[in-house]
Amino acid sequence: MKRNYTLKAILLLAITTFCLTNLTAQENVRILALDPATNSVTLKNFGDASAPVSNYWFCNFPLYAQVSAMTSTTTLGPGEEINLSSTINFAVADGEFGLYSTNSSGFGSSAAMLDYLQWGSAGHQRETVAVAAGVWNAGTFVNVTPPYEYTGDGTQNGVANWSTLSVDDFDALSNISIYPNPTNSILNVEVKNGMSNGTIAVFDMLGKKIYNHSITSNDISKIDVTNWNSGLYLIKIASENSSETRRFIKN
Repeated sequence: MKRNYTLKAILLLAITTFCLTNLTAQENVRILALDPATNSVTLKNFGDASAPVSNYWFCNFPLYAQVSAMTSTTTLGPGEEINLSSTINFAVADGEFGLYSTNSSGFGSSAAMLDYLQWGSAGHQRETVAVAAGVWNAGTFVNVTPPYEYTGDGTQNGVANWSTLSVDDFDALSNISIYPNPTNSILNVEVKNGMSNGTIAVFDMLGKKIYNHSITSNDISKIDVTNWNSGLYLIKIASENSSETRRFIKN
């Protein structure tokens, strides 16, 4: 009989521990990196519970878009990251970006704002919402050279936790590998997780499409840029479910 009571006590303790663990687990998705030149955003779940990121929204007043329109990924598990090609554009010299859990109250709800940053020198529309949400300080701006990288642990907010992210580090967060970069002849394009039935498009800095190619397999694609003008270019790789924009330099 005593053995049965002991077994019941162990089971009760295990159930209680499981319940308490699940009650305290929380998602905590933050902006990990942002490159306004290529509209690339990396999100990371710093929490210990999965987060329904497909329901989240990007806002750069007056533009907004839902994450579900940018990727087929629906959730981010604890510690997971995702790199997205934003469907809303950012101003390189002076802009803002707000991450929301919902589009409640026309993005004026501080309870719905998950994270925020602004760069440049002019105050922006969603700054007051971010201040009310406790994720930003009024009148402060990220003033380092983009791309931007969040260096906090998920609990820290404000400009002190943002620094310059090198191009190489930003590339490491991506699902796309392009090399060599810079190049003066052949640019190799490799999709790390595999992609088929997609397209590769290259744009100059004026937004003119100068190259377009279909992806029909997971082989490395080679682009001959020998006769192109020297300068910075944007390359967009897209499929039915996702897209990503990167940049490279032609010497």
